[in-house]
Amino acid sequence: MQSDKLNRVRVKKLLKKEKQPALFGGKYRFSPYMACGHRCTYCDGRYEKYHVEGDFDHDITVRENAPELLEKELLKLREPGPVCISSGISDPYQPVEKQLEITRQCAEVLSRFDHPVIIHTKSSLVLRDIDYWEEVHRNSAFTLMISLTTTDDRIRSMLEPGASSVDDRLETLEEFRRRGMNAGILAMPFIPFLTDSPEQMREFLTAVKSAGVQFAIPGLLTLKQGRQKDFFLKELERKYPHLLKKMNDLYSNEDFYGSPLPNYLNSFHKIMETTWSEGHMSDLVPHGVFHGQFTLYDEITILLRDMNTLYRKKGINVSRLSIASQRFTRWLDARRTYYARRRNLNYSTLEDEIRAPVVSGELERILDNRKLAEFLYRVINGAVLNYRTLELEL
Repeated sequence: MQSDKLNRVRVKKLLKKEKQPALFGGKYRFSPYMACGHRCTYCDGRYEKYHVEGDFDHDITVRENAPELLEKELLKLREPGPVCISSGISDPYQPVEKQLEITRQCAEVLSRFDHPVIIHTKSSLVLRDIDYWEEVHRNSAFTLMISLTTTDDRIRSMLEPGASSVDDRLETLEEFRRRGMNAGILAMPFIPFLTDSPEQMREFLTAVKSAGVQFAIPGLLTLKQGRQKDFFLKELERKYPHLLKKMNDLYSNEDFYGSPLPNYLNSFHKIMETTWSEGHMSDLVPHGVFHGQFTLYDEITILLRDMNTLYRKKGINVSRLSIASQRFTRWLDARRTYYARRRNLNYSTLEDEIRAPVVSGELERILDNRKLAEFLYRVINGAVLNYRTLELEL
């Protein structure tokens, strides 16, 4: 087996502020590494436009000054919010982390702050640092998101040869939940003809529910034209040659985002939604998980976005909700711009501005929707929306 070639770099900036707040990516994001030794055959990190040079599985870039930069940048943040350690082209707990401990050093830094933290990984190595993450949870909140789409470890080992076994990942989730931390599944990508049958999805949900997860966010394989698609099809031909023609046909539309033919994609979503509904599993991060991790205005933004999705799935007309959401977004964008230009102002004052309109009735004017204003008043006072029943709970 080829050994890893490490490219050690010192970067000038680490944290990237997300354009759209959500617990999936947090408010801020960074990754200690580029490229990944998990060697997943489907990884779209190979896609040319991500600019990862060399052998993706072995030429690993190490941001060796990530811990010291992280501390400096956290001290300078004006606006609070969760920090997500993740990248679509890497994994913070990939094999080289066992020796280098860059992520572990970042965990130690984060344990001394009060920012919530989110981790995306395929590795049970995250257990090594569980004491740091438990400290983060005591200070604010910690959410573990583990990638998994199959309970068949034989298939897993062929698709993700360098990643942790199915049992190890489930046991990792169980331990984080046992200690009271949040945990969910990045159920992506399901592989057509290989891991996405209704029976496989039901078996998958049974296993992850037994581990105590609070949500599972699903997605189907995308194959972007070029290096990613070529590599996957080559590996598929080697391991599952009988599926090669079907897969080629399914992804023959050369979609910009790498999506399969629409009929198959629509069928997948119908099967998934039925399976998730029958299994009482959320395909979004529930409000009860992200509640209190963001500023109040970001929490409302996420909640309104999720409500549009949830109500639409239930066939409820969301036209008035959508208009009100857009009005709130425009109001918030204007206030953010105002605060960004005045370094002497604290964003906690913007939180106060959210509460004040509720008391004065101004929020109803902003939204032009009395019912939604009353709903948000209850949220501001601590109520949480149950994503399954769509009822507010205290």
